[in-house]
Amino acid sequence: MWGIKINRFVNLAVAFLIFTLSSSNGTAIEILVQPGESIQAAVNNTSSGDLIIVKPGNYSENIIIGTQNLTIRSESGNPEDTIVSANNPNINVFHIRANNVTINGFKVRSAQYAEVTGIYLAGCSQCTISNNDLSENYLGLYLSNSKNNMITDNKMSLNEKYGIQLMHSEGNILSNNSASSNHHGIVLENNCSDNNLTGNTASLNAGYGFYFINSSSNNLNNNTISKNDMGIYLTNSNLNTISGNNILENIRYGMWISHSNYSIISGNTINKSNLGIRLNSSDNSTLSGNILAFNYISGLSMCPACDNNTVFDNYLNNVFNVEVGNRRNTWNTKMKAGVNIVGGPYLGGNFWASPAGTGFSQTAQDRDENGIADIKYNETNFTDNLPLVPVSNPQQKALSIANSSTELTS
Repeated sequence: MWGIKINRFVNLAVAFLIFTLSSSNGTAIEILVQPGESIQAAVNNTSSGDLIIVKPGNYSENIIIGTQNLTIRSESGNPEDTIVSANNPNINVFHIRANNVTINGFKVRSAQYAEVTGIYLAGCSQCTISNNDLSENYLGLYLSNSKNNMITDNKMSLNEKYGIQLMHSEGNILSNNSASSNHHGIVLENNCSDNNLTGNTASLNAGYGFYFINSSSNNLNNNTISKNDMGIYLTNSNLNTISGNNILENIRYGMWISHSNYSIISGNTINKSNLGIRLNSSDNSTLSGNILAFNYISGLSMCPACDNNTVFDNYLNNVFNVEVGNRRNTWNTKMKAGVNIVGGPYLGGNFWASPAGTGFSQTAQDRDENGIADIKYNETNFTDNLPLVPVSNPQQKALSIANSSTELTS
């Protein structure tokens, strides 16, 4: 008799414990927000893992998110029909201070307020900000002390300050965003490192397309940077990799590297700026595989305080290809097998052309037909010991030059 009672008590206790644990874990829920209702009120009633779906409409509020693992998305996925405007001039439209938050499919505006940021991440990680229109704000998107976030497929235009700004933030991925007609496009400032910026477009900004300040060890790859006052500006930022970018028709400079060392600048096309690339007090960088063509003042310039930079396998076709202030830089690598910038079989120096067709590489002799000129190329403050020349049967790499600009085919 007593044994039966004890077993019943144990079974009841176990059942109660299981019920308590399952209740404390909770179950993710889906919350639907209709026009006239509050997104913030929905956020206030969420738990980790919940989903908020917002119906098309106009919402006037400032939303503070402190719930981890929360997704907020528009039902339509179209930012043009789901608009969130600031209601309070002292608070950002979306202020995120939790990890693993997703914001997707909204048009986010500061309304009539002058200094409101569209989306602000403060001390966040693993967040995803995608497919939003963050235009007509003070700042479109601002990350502060935030790491390992995904910022993708957003539009930022007509912001008073910047399209995107990162401060003290690392390990973030910024891809396929468009930052146009802002003061600056995308800015990394004060110890931003290990960020990957790929496939973005920065155009028609009054200042810089990309601006790195005291930010090292970032990757800027395969972006389109056009018609800004200056395409890329790095200052006091070391060990950055800038590769595969199309930098076109920027007004003053395609790229300005100032007081920044150990940069890797490769595979970029820089056309139709006043100056293509400018190095200022910057050392120990490598410039290779770049196309600098039809820039109005010079293709590449270095101030007298630039030392130990290596420049090889670049295609230069400007009225003035190079302006350099000292002889302490290297203008070729050792000759070795490999497809060079004009499709020849050896790597060595650079291809020196001119728009008139009278450049050194366009007229130099190559009796052994190895794609390297028979004599060195000497100019003020530099010598290219292995200047490149055209070859009769260029390999595939030469096609990328012709395709980079219709004017290069000639």
